[in-house]
Amino acid sequence: MKRKTVMVISGLICFIYACLTMVTVSLQFGNAFFLTLAVVLIGEGLIHEKLGKQGKRWMNGIWMISGILALILIGLMVSAANMHVAALKDQGSTVIVLGAKINGDQPSLILKRRLQAALDYANENPDCMIIVTGGQGKGEDYAESTVMKNWLVENGLEMNRILEENQARNTGENLKYSLKLLRQNNLSENVVIVTDSFHQLRASILAKQLGIEQISAVNSQTPVSLIPMYTVREWFGLVKALALQK
Repeated sequence: MKRKTVMVISGLICFIYACLTMVTVSLQFGNAFFLTLAVVLIGEGLIHEKLGKQGKRWMNGIWMISGILALILIGLMVSAANMHVAALKDQGSTVIVLGAKINGDQPSLILKRRLQAALDYANENPDCMIIVTGGQGKGEDYAESTVMKNWLVENGLEMNRILEENQARNTGENLKYSLKLLRQNNLSENVVIVTDSFHQLRASILAKQLGIEQISAVNSQTPVSLIPMYTVREWFGLVKALALQK
């Protein structure tokens, strides 16, 4: 199959994926990236033969380097999502559930899945404590942590096992303020982070920057169709995490 055909077909796939995710979710950085990628792929496919030998070498090099970097990042993200450190039997563990968007007084679908993952873990580990973390975002009527705590209690978790952190505005603050709350209450620093699998690498990097040594990952069930979009968005979030600790 000619390069032109491969590039154009790949670009069309990216375009269709971006459009579908915009319809089913919303316009976000992730699907905007796939729209841009679609334009680049189709454009490069159409003009490749006109680039000349030097131009072709440059384009091949760019695609190769981009592909290698993407594979490395995906590998690191998969590794972080599968982290597991056994909880200390005499101390249990402290579960930190990272916030996400809410709708009125209800968690969004992505947040509900995080809460369900946390609830399942808490039921299997009765000695663990739960910290729900998330402040009141723009357009939200309540702090995310309040909605999270209410959902957990309504679904059977004892209120005395839940601590609420309601000031955080981003992942870095989620972990920073949760660690402060954890230490104020003399909880175990054997930390279990509950979030989506694509988010675990950034969360673990930020946690380690704060001095948390023992980190486990419990992943919520992200819809498979949305993983590419959120994974791409996380790549840029990782740069922010490394540069600004956010």
